[in-house]
Amino acid sequence: MTGPWTRSETSASGQVFEFRLWALLTEQSRGGLHVFLPLADRGVDAIAHRLSDGAYLPVQAKGRSSLVGGEVELVVWAESLAADDVLVVSGLLVEGGLGPTTLVVSAGDFKRLADATTADGRPIYAMSFGMRPRSNSRWFPYLVPTERLVERLGVEPFAAKLAPQVGPRPSWRSDLGFLGESELTRRLAESDDLNLFRPFPDSETAELLALHQTSRQVVGLQVKTIGIDAEHPAATVTARASSLQTAPSTYFVVLAWQRDEGRFLDDCLLVPSEKLRDIAREDAYGHVKFEYRPDSAAHGRLDQFRRRLPELKDEIESLLT
Repeated sequence: MTGPWTRSETSASGQVFEFRLWALLTEQSRGGLHVFLPLADRGVDAIAHRLSDGAYLPVQAKGRSSLVGGEVELVVWAESLAADDVLVVSGLLVEGGLGPTTLVVSAGDFKRLADATTADGRPIYAMSFGMRPRSNSRWFPYLVPTERLVERLGVEPFAAKLAPQVGPRPSWRSDLGFLGESELTRRLAESDDLNLFRPFPDSETAELLALHQTSRQVVGLQVKTIGIDAEHPAATVTARASSLQTAPSTYFVVLAWQRDEGRFLDDCLLVPSEKLRDIAREDAYGHVKFEYRPDSAAHGRLDQFRRRLPELKDEIESLLT
């Protein structure tokens, strides 16, 4: 930075704080925390996936670019803290990084400890903390040296062993695969109850997260898209065995693109990741694969996972309630 952030640059400084925070979480955890960012602003700035145990941690970032009376001063609208499980992470934006002390507190504790007041008739919460916290401060238990930030998210700093060892991922994504991801995202976006997140970077099995606004449950989705036509009514669904991470909260969604008609078929699959190896085989090249023929009347091992695409949104919502 060449000078202090101005009032007109508040939005930009907030974005800089967020991306420095996401990079810091990834760096300190050595990939043990995988950051997903929202596709729509619904009160959660990111979800950190803790790969050691599969926990999903919603995060709201509150950065400041200057001190007031030597302290970071936070004033937060009450309606933005509706969910008590969200972690409020706040700190100071400084030249080339973040300040020496960071606040990490659940929204529930934040509301309990902060000063409740109003601004223009709207309820707000206000608090402040310094870069050299006093032991008698009520916020002291929630303040952490920035170089040990990930401890508050349940990860030991620089503990590479917490990050699962996975094989290399392809550096490209097919147009057909992107089309399928976009279709699923569009359909889930129709739900008022779901908040959607994409990973940055895309380095694990789940490539789309859905957070239920009421239950606060999260499901991770891997989207696979096959292309079929009249001459080729079936296709192979594949996944890299080396990067396959199964969990009760992770599912595979398989969509079928009808090339002759330029549309997605109503027939699709919703497969729990832990069931994938029950229907698939691993080949000599490190791929887990199975054959899928949409709209087939034949009964088989895939029948229990068959769904209708127009009903997929409701199906995924039901997994979270």
